[in-house]
Amino acid sequence: MSIRKKSAEQELKGTGQKLKGVGQEIIGRATGDSDLRARGEANQVAGHVRSRVGEAVRKISGAAEREKNRSRE
Repeated sequence: MSIRKKSAEQELKGTGQKLKGVGQEIIGRATGDSDLRARGEANQVAGHVRSRVGEAVRKISGAAEREKNRSRE
């Protein structure tokens, strides 16, 4: 699997983790479950980081690929 494909996959997984966290936080707040709310907040942060890392890797990979192609010309 290519680096760009893996990074895109990480972006999607990060987005999914953020959504899961939002759901956990909402349910935790509605039920008064502070542990579930805290897990939801943690999942949102972790998902955001995962998504941003995937995005950064994708952009760096794209830039490296463009530079490689330019050097061939």
